[in-house]
Amino acid sequence: MSGTKLRNLAVATALIAGGAFFAVKSRRGGSEIPPAGPAMPGLKENINNAAALTILKNSGSVTLTRTGTGENAAWTVRAKDGFPADIERLRTTLIQLCNLELAEPQTSNAEFYPKLGVQEVVVLPKDASEAAKKNGAPGSLVEVKDASGKTIGALIVGNAADIGNATLDRPMETGQFVRRPGATQSWLTRGTIFLDSEPMNWIDRKIAGIARERIKRATIKRAVGTGPSSPGAHPEPDLSLSRKDKDAPAFDAAGMPSGLELKPNEAVDQPVQAMAYLGMDDVMKDPGGVIGNADPAATGPNAAHPTVTQFETFDGLIVTVKTGFRDGKWWAQVSADTAADAIPPAPDVKDGEKAPTEKRTDVAKEAAAINKHAAGWLFAISQFDAKRLSARLDEMFAPPQVEAAPPAIGPAATPPSPESGTPLPKREAPEFPAPAPK
Repeated sequence: MSGTKLRNLAVATALIAGGAFFAVKSRRGGSEIPPAGPAMPGLKENINNAAALTILKNSGSVTLTRTGTGENAAWTVRAKDGFPADIERLRTTLIQLCNLELAEPQTSNAEFYPKLGVQEVVVLPKDASEAAKKNGAPGSLVEVKDASGKTIGALIVGNAADIGNATLDRPMETGQFVRRPGATQSWLTRGTIFLDSEPMNWIDRKIAGIARERIKRATIKRAVGTGPSSPGAHPEPDLSLSRKDKDAPAFDAAGMPSGLELKPNEAVDQPVQAMAYLGMDDVMKDPGGVIGNADPAATGPNAAHPTVTQFETFDGLIVTVKTGFRDGKWWAQVSADTAADAIPPAPDVKDGEKAPTEKRTDVAKEAAAINKHAAGWLFAISQFDAKRLSARLDEMFAPPQVEAAPPAIGPAATPPSPESGTPLPKREAPEFPAPAPK
C-alpha cells in the first residue's frame, strides 16, 4: 500500500475513533450557549414552596405530595394510598437537587441525546418487550411543583460520566449528563444524584421493633383450628414464652417437652427475633376482611398461619401483631398499648417534697407513636416473618428417634444326610486303561 493511502487510512481511523466525542461536543457555529449555573434554577429560593416531587423512568414513576404547612406539613407517597414518605430521604434528595451545578456544555443536537441518556423519558407499559426496555431512555425526569401545580424546577438526568482528561488545572470530576425539558442544550454536572422511581423505596420500611432485652413475655394464638382445642379460635396459646427478669439469657416455653431436639433452623424464641425488626414489603389502607385469612396452599409444619401474637416488655409496653393472607402476601396489623400497671399510682408526697415523675410516661408516648404510624394500615411482611410470628411449640421439634430392632436370625443350617434329606450320590473312582506292555 502506498504512503498516501496509509496516511489517508490513518486520518479516517482517527476521525472514526473521535467521531462520538466530536458529535457530542459539536454545536452549530455561532450559536449562543446558555450560561452555566444551578441545574434547576430557582429551586433553592423556592424550596419551602415545594409541594410535589415526581420522578419518571421508563420502568415506572413515583409522586410524593405535601399536605399542610410548617410543623403540620407531611409528605406522603401517592401510589401507596398516601402512606407517609421517608422524610430524611426526601430532604436529602431535595438538597442534592438544589446543589446540583452545571459544569460543562455538551451537545445541543437531539440526534446525539441517546449517547448521553438525556432523550425524552416515557414510562413504558408493564408488558413492554425487552427490546423496548433496552432502547428506552436510561435516565430520569424529575420535577418539583408548588401547591398550585406550577413547576418550580424540572430536569432530565441521564448517564453518569467519568471525566478522564484530568490536568493539574482541572482535576478529574465525576458528573452526569443532564438537560432541562424543552431546552436543546445538554450539560455535564458537577457531582451526581441517584433518583428512584420505586414507590416503596421512598418509605421507611420499619413497622415496629422491640429489642430482645426489653421483652418479658410473648404469646401466639393461631386464628384457625390448629391449636389444642376444637377448630376455630381457641383460648390456649400455641406458644407462650416468658422470662423472670432482663438478665435471663433465654425464654422459658410453657409445656416445654423433655428429651426432644429442635429441628434445624428452629428456635423457641423465633417470634422475639421477628419482633426485633419487623419490616414491610408493601403497605395499603386496611380494607377489612384480611386479618385472620389463611393461605389455602399452606400445608405442613413449615407453613405460616394467621395469628394474634402479643409482646409485653418489662416496662409495660404491649404490642399486638395480627396477620392474614390475601393476594399472595401475608399482611400484618399492628397496634400498641400499655399494661394496666405500666403507670403506678402516685405515691404519697409529704409537704414540701416534689412528687416523682411517672416512670412509664415514655412507654405511653411510644405506644401512641406506634399507633399513629400503624393505625388503619396493613403491612405486607415476608412469609418467613409470618411463619416466625405463628410458631407452634410442638411443630419445632424433630420426632423422637426409635431404635430399629435387629433383624431376626433363623436356625443354623445343617448338612444334608440320609435321615434329613435326599442322600448324596455315591462317587466312584474313575477307571484308567492298563499301561501298554514294554
